[in-house]
Amino acid sequence: MTNEITKQEQSNTYNVIDSMGRHTDFYVIASNIKEACNEVKRIAKEQKRNLGNYYKVKRCYNGGVRG
Repeated sequence: MTNEITKQEQSNTYNVIDSMGRHTDFYVIASNIKEACNEVKRIAKEQKRNLGNYYKVKRCYNGGVRG
């Protein structure tokens, strides 16, 4: 009997909050917060979105299994 450990990638949704504390319409799907920050930087550069110098990436909860 062998036990196989499989790594399963998560897909969490993250929202960008601007410096005034307002939620933006900018969402990113990533497996962790570090990856989400990198995605925000990359996508903002590609789309030439001005996020300003100060913004925050926060995980959004949509209810999950019990939602």
